[in-house]
Amino acid sequence: MDSKEKILVLYDTYYPEVNDYFKSWLAEFKLNIQSAVRRIPGPEKEFIFSSDLVEHLEEIPEIQAKEYDYYLILIHEEISRTTNLKGQFEQLLTYLKGLPEHIQKRKTTLIFLREIPLDQEILQVYVEKIVKFYSESGFDLYNQTELINSSSREYWDKILSILDIISYRIDHLFAKREIRTNPAIIFLGRTTPDLESQRELLSNELAKLGIEVLPEPKFDNINYPDNKSLVDVLEYSDLIIQLIGGSSGSTKGNSKKTDLELEYDTITQYLSGEIKRSIGLKKSTSRVIWLPDSIDIKDNHQEEFIVRIKKQLGYSGLETELITGSFEQLKAYISNSLKTRVLHKSDQVQKDYRNHLYLIHEHSTYQKALDLAFQLRTNPIHIVLTHDLYLEKNFIRSHLEALQTCDAVLIYYGLNNVYWYESMVKDIMKVNWSERKKPFRFKGMVYDDDVPLYITKYEEFLYLRVSELLSKEFFNGHLKKIVG
Repeated sequence: MDSKEKILVLYDTYYPEVNDYFKSWLAEFKLNIQSAVRRIPGPEKEFIFSSDLVEHLEEIPEIQAKEYDYYLILIHEEISRTTNLKGQFEQLLTYLKGLPEHIQKRKTTLIFLREIPLDQEILQVYVEKIVKFYSESGFDLYNQTELINSSSREYWDKILSILDIISYRIDHLFAKREIRTNPAIIFLGRTTPDLESQRELLSNELAKLGIEVLPEPKFDNINYPDNKSLVDVLEYSDLIIQLIGGSSGSTKGNSKKTDLELEYDTITQYLSGEIKRSIGLKKSTSRVIWLPDSIDIKDNHQEEFIVRIKKQLGYSGLETELITGSFEQLKAYISNSLKTRVLHKSDQVQKDYRNHLYLIHEHSTYQKALDLAFQLRTNPIHIVLTHDLYLEKNFIRSHLEALQTCDAVLIYYGLNNVYWYESMVKDIMKVNWSERKKPFRFKGMVYDDDVPLYITKYEEFLYLRVSELLSKEFFNGHLKKIVG
């Protein structure tokens, strides 16, 4: 399986030929974004630009949208006014319209290169982020917007913003994952062709409730039958849902069993204890199998499979429930099951995420930060260092999750890097305002000597020497607040 993530960058391929400034800007943008993405941990990412798809730049590239994991659309003009980009966009739009809204959001970012009113066509695409690569300050009658170039710090902020979105949104289908604070995680298995519409409807409804639904759309890349990655995901799931209809699904290779059967067998072996749990989580997982009351069995193979499911119910484990009613009855069962698990997981989250301090540091100051953490750990608190997150496949995602779930956060300032400091403060403020259910117990910066004069001090942050941080006064005034 190709683990490389492919990102398509759409733009009017002919525009650089008639605009020399944009041509040089685009060439630099290509180099910079490809260089920056190589520094981010995680699966390798490949950028494919519109011009890579054509021999002559005046041609409209043929977009095979389903081959890509993500789309960046560079917009320099209203789409309806540029035949080239409009032709590409219409191909992409045809593909996206067939996907659920929440998946469209995960796959698409618009990048505006100048101030442009949204076309009606763009409004048909659900996007979660729009990045503006032009200066929004000031107004010039003859040059209304100015394209930001690489000499500006703002340019690099926007590059990092794009990579942040891509890194956060593109997940490997069955990448090992940290336990999240989501109320519940549901594995929604394959289904038969006659129940695909019900599966999509159920997936959409669960997503709207804030439930994390696995797997992600790259469903055809699963290797059967002995799939360790499938077991990894099952281990993180609270509820497994399988929809069984009346027609046989597809098969792979020389297997006589359909993909759905192979997945069913793996799940059954996992729940019965035949397959060893690979991650080692002590977690109870339920499964519900739905056989519609109006099922119309189309072939003997599927009939034999359904008979086998009914016979294996006892072997499948006490956690397996068979629903043979309507679609509404299935949804009612899922709803009741989720209510129970949400209460259980809320209690578990409070226990698991208590007394957490996130200590942010630059890579080269790891040893000093480690020494500081060692001294702080004499208190009953759990400390996560930035270095710990570098070991994860996706550093940016892990960094944001640490900010969302920790009780307090400290920046260790040791290299006189004011840009890095400002960037970290911005991350903390953004998460505190919009992504946390509870505010931080405290936010602060710690340093070896005096606070540099050029550092901007923020009212909501504490500024402390290392000696002050380790003092009894600080423990009584701040650390004690996060000790349960």
